[in-house]
Amino acid sequence: MKKVLFVCTGNTCRSPMAEALLREKAVEGGFRLEVRSAGISAMNGVSPSDAAVQVMKEKGIDHSSHRSRPLDGSGVAWADLILTMTSAHKQMLIRHYPEAVDKLHTLKEYVLGDSQREKVKSLHRLQAELETCRALLEQARKEGDLLREKELQGKLKEREASLASLRKEVGEMMSRMDVADPFGGDVEEYRRCAAEIEVQVEKLLDRWKNERES
Repeated sequence: MKKVLFVCTGNTCRSPMAEALLREKAVEGGFRLEVRSAGISAMNGVSPSDAAVQVMKEKGIDHSSHRSRPLDGSGVAWADLILTMTSAHKQMLIRHYPEAVDKLHTLKEYVLGDSQREKVKSLHRLQAELETCRALLEQARKEGDLLREKELQGKLKEREASLASLRKEVGEMMSRMDVADPFGGDVEEYRRCAAEIEVQVEKLLDRWKNERES
């Protein structure tokens, strides 16, 4: 059974709606999934926003019992697939959990075509390698290992150059990878957000359906 984790900021608007929509549509499509959500700045036990509850009820889904949870290492380890609402969320997770880079995607990038998705994956793999290299370099400096420090400085420069080149190539595409936060907006803003998420969830299930049938 695939374990999917949606991540946003406070875990009261976007990621709970994505969780509820995927859980509902997965059942309809015959997929066996375990779905959760969390927030990078979430508090424990906060109810979803009233507008989010209303919009989900309009779609025949009651997720009023949802309670927010902060993202932590155990949640990252639990998930087979982590889908963030924005690139900024993903970047933060890569910095804190570089070992999880291969299962980290924004929701929108995950449903891209194969070639586009591979470019984005390469970009984030380079970012994870860069963070690891920086940590090792700092360790070498603390230990006074000059030979290791010089070697890592060379690797760091190589990865920074590769990353800059790849960022130019995929930068415009990445700017469209975010689901805007409706927090503080009116119910119409929540409806637009939910509709945007629903389209992406349907694309996600279409991808899995094609993979299952191939």
